[in-house]
Amino acid sequence: MTAVFKLARKKADAAGETGVSDAERRCLASGKMKPRAEMIRFVIGPDNAVVPDLSENLPGHGLWVTATPDAIRLASKKNMFAKAAKATAHPAASLAEDVARLLHKRCLEFLGLAKGAGIAVLGEAQTEAALRAHKLALYLHAPDATRVLDNRNSIAECETFSRDAMGAAFGYDQIVYAGLAPHRLTEKLKLEIKRLQSMLTLGVNPTTPALDENPKG
Repeated sequence: MTAVFKLARKKADAAGETGVSDAERRCLASGKMKPRAEMIRFVIGPDNAVVPDLSENLPGHGLWVTATPDAIRLASKKNMFAKAAKATAHPAASLAEDVARLLHKRCLEFLGLAKGAGIAVLGEAQTEAALRAHKLALYLHAPDATRVLDNRNSIAECETFSRDAMGAAFGYDQIVYAGLAPHRLTEKLKLEIKRLQSMLTLGVNPTTPALDENPKG
């Protein structure tokens, strides 16, 4: 008990000394403190490449940038990664696009995990029934879906992923409608979708619709 208390106290003291909450990080590009859920962590690799660390578990000093193409491009252009790391850093010219692609892949991997966890509802009729029964925390449909299901409960709604992409994630040829039940995986996916949307709305793919936490309907 004593050891645990001392560890907790040490963490609290450290937070107090720096004035930085563990839930916030300072953006290299803007210099502002922001929730880490809205940011991307980067590290400098052995070859001095700037590596996106979406899982936030790679070794090395974390370099945090707001999850937008503009912020990442500014940090690259102004050599901010090298300055913050106090080391040589070589960000790829396509770093913002690389982050968007990695986030897209990560979101689809979460969909596959959701199916494995038994929290995914697939198909138009099944998803609509689950919506009406208040059993979903996230509703997804392909951008070219012939109809948008009645989301009267105003749960988080996403139309980012194509029917082919969702199908591949769930192990089918195509999936147009899907829903995820309340679960920690669902909450993680919602955060990842928001980061992905931040990357897609400003220059990488501005036509992709955003995740709407409060859709009308």
